[in-house]
Amino acid sequence: MENNTIEKLHKIAEIWNNFILGYKFCNSKIRFTDEIKTNYFGDILGYFHDTFSLISDVPKNSGNSTKFSFYISFLQAIYVQQDFVEELLYIFNCKKNKSYLKKDINYSKNREIRNELVGHPIRKINGKFISSTLFSYHSKDDEIEYLRYHIDNNYSFEKINIKIDDVIKRHINFLDTNFNLIIRKLEVILLRFKKQIEALEKNILVQDFETLLKIISAYFEKFLESDFIYDVESLKVIYSKTHDHERYKYFIENFYSSLKEYIFCTKDDIDLFTGKKESDFSEIESPIITITKSSNQNKSEVTYHYELGKLSTKRNFHDFEFFSSLLKSKCNNGDVLAELNYMEVNLHNDIEYYCAYKYLKWSLKN
Repeated sequence: MENNTIEKLHKIAEIWNNFILGYKFCNSKIRFTDEIKTNYFGDILGYFHDTFSLISDVPKNSGNSTKFSFYISFLQAIYVQQDFVEELLYIFNCKKNKSYLKKDINYSKNREIRNELVGHPIRKINGKFISSTLFSYHSKDDEIEYLRYHIDNNYSFEKINIKIDDVIKRHINFLDTNFNLIIRKLEVILLRFKKQIEALEKNILVQDFETLLKIISAYFEKFLESDFIYDVESLKVIYSKTHDHERYKYFIENFYSSLKEYIFCTKDDIDLFTGKKESDFSEIESPIITITKSSNQNKSEVTYHYELGKLSTKRNFHDFEFFSSLLKSKCNNGDVLAELNYMEVNLHNDIEYYCAYKYLKWSLKN
């Protein structure tokens, strides 16, 4: 299977995971039903990836039984992938149905071959015999050869040869055409979404805090899942305490800066997905690091990553006592020690615990 075709499917999956699942604005533009909210879409993607090899891996120098098994799995995999493309067009509300697909020879020709050889090797209509087919024992590796008796030919014997590569090319063209259609639909959704978050960006410092939270909940709700106690009710409580202690003020300031950064990254992702910006990952060069010898080589920099990582998730009292004691043994900063004590007292209060935790992290850096 062409890598370019698989990459298009990956792009559809990435947009689904990064935008469709997380934002009501985006999923409201497609058929995001209760059934589709399950792993239904993931199952379709999984089936595609599981069956690509059945289409592209053509056996060589094999016996008839192996060839016949390949023909059946090969044609059936294409047939089912065609059905899943139809389903994807429905999910993404592309306004294309089976009548549209039948007009595409890349779809109809391959489907006819599958139906004749796998679906209905003996075909009758209203009890009237129409045709019968039988795989040939003399097929070449790059062909499907079969024998046919059909009413249109007065049931005379026919030997039909189909190039496997032609079938694959038609199927790739079919996939590319419809994956492109879906991607264009998704790009339109992303560009409209970008306009919404740009409007949010302009209102960050203009709107009062509660109104801002309503806007975020309506158009940018995935951000509220990006950190602890970013739910609306907790944020309202914290905002009301900004004059009580620096920890609450810092938490809200950090919330604003995180929101701006999240918006920037989201817009950047949209630009990458829609082709407005090319990934510069390949252009990143490894920095040249100058190594200098310290006059005090035995002195190592004190880090707190381990302890902070353990304290970032709430723990029982004994675990907290252990990891906080490790941090205390490295640091005698008064603000840090005060926040550790405050966290210990508020182990069962998410708002107080995580506000203190964030302020503690900030204090360690300053």
